[in-house]
Amino acid sequence: MELIESSSSVIKAGDKYARYTVLGVFKLANGYQKYVKVQCECGSPPRFVQVGVIRNGGSKSCGCFHREQVTKHGLKTGPVFKCWKSMMDRCTNIKNKSYPRYGGRGITVSDAWLDPHRFVADMEPSFTKGMTLDRIDNNGPYSLTNCRWATTKTQNRNYSRNHFITYNGETRCLKEWSEILGINHATLSDRIRIQKLPTHLAFTKVNS
Repeated sequence: MELIESSSSVIKAGDKYARYTVLGVFKLANGYQKYVKVQCECGSPPRFVQVGVIRNGGSKSCGCFHREQVTKHGLKTGPVFKCWKSMMDRCTNIKNKSYPRYGGRGITVSDAWLDPHRFVADMEPSFTKGMTLDRIDNNGPYSLTNCRWATTKTQNRNYSRNHFITYNGETRCLKEWSEILGINHATLSDRIRIQKLPTHLAFTKVNS
């Protein structure tokens, strides 16, 4: 990712956000997304954070705050804590390969869940081995009211790349409609995406 120096009307060098001090404003060389170069007060090397993420509190430090919380509360590296670490990394770490699909598109973590102890307290009671952390609203934040434990199958259906269709007042992804209607997924996809049939015809057409 190539960044070049830029400017912003909402943030500038010298501004402070939590433990960060802004050193400069940058943007993608081949796009419009703005980033800031920031220095954490702990003295760690400067890093780049998306402007929207730092302004809405999605990232408050280089990670030192979270490490302090872990030490303070004595959390163990169990599966729920590991989920918290992964959640934080993909929402705040620009170097994480999943960042573009999370923090890069504005997915944030609620203030309460910046504390790993609170996250574990909220989510561990309902955790079952093999489940993954899933956001109910795929465009919403990681928060208690928008998260659940789900199977990989359920979570895959919630990915932003899925094709969601509303039919008879219900909105589901194409794969799920295929299972409900008993129509081969490839057949249903062809009717919707290739033949461009209206939904009611695609879902009720009888193969000749």
